[in-house]
Amino acid sequence: MTPTPTSPLQQPGRWALLAALAAVGFAPLLATAPAEAHMKGMFKTKQEAEKRAAELKCKGTFAMGSMWMPCANEQALHKALQNE
Repeated sequence: MTPTPTSPLQQPGRWALLAALAAVGFAPLLATAPAEAHMKGMFKTKQEAEKRAAELKCKGTFAMGSMWMPCANEQALHKALQNE
């Protein structure tokens, strides 16, 4: 005779399910800030990036591939967006 689990958490696979749900819930919180900075901070022209840098009260621009981003570098951009 097999013993019956006494609580739902003692059932096989419950911990894995809870861990998966927690990972899905927290993943956006971990990935949103850098991704959001890129979405808010990428411009087709250097002039657009310079205008945004002035709005963010940071200096300079930098190229990211064929796009332009405000502030001197990515670290400065993230800091400026946090202060916005």
